[in-house]
Amino acid sequence: MAWGAVIVCGLVLWAASGGVLALGREIWPAEMPEAVRLAVAPALAAAATLADKLATPLLDPLLRAVALTAIVGTLDAFLIAPLIVDDRVVLRAGFAYWAPLAAILCASWLTGRFGPM
Repeated sequence: MAWGAVIVCGLVLWAASGGVLALGREIWPAEMPEAVRLAVAPALAAAATLADKLATPLLDPLLRAVALTAIVGTLDAFLIAPLIVDDRVVLRAGFAYWAPLAAILCASWLTGRFGPM
């Protein structure tokens, strides 16, 4: 049950984060979608962490944060990069790829460690 909840929350986090990027590419110019994703990713990660914490309150906060970040990072690398960006160059871009993942990891760990429950 614990890993099922983590996977579901990770998929929801990835879908919301990827949705911000995909929708942003349609309505905002240049690098604005990446900046908005970077700003929104910690809030989405905190919400996903709290939802997972409701389902599995005893899971280690660092393990939860790493798992959520790994799910988002893996799906970004294999689905977002080739389908939305049309290039794997995004994996080398710190601002577009790695910064949101770092924000997700930090927000998820902090929420899991210091959040309610």
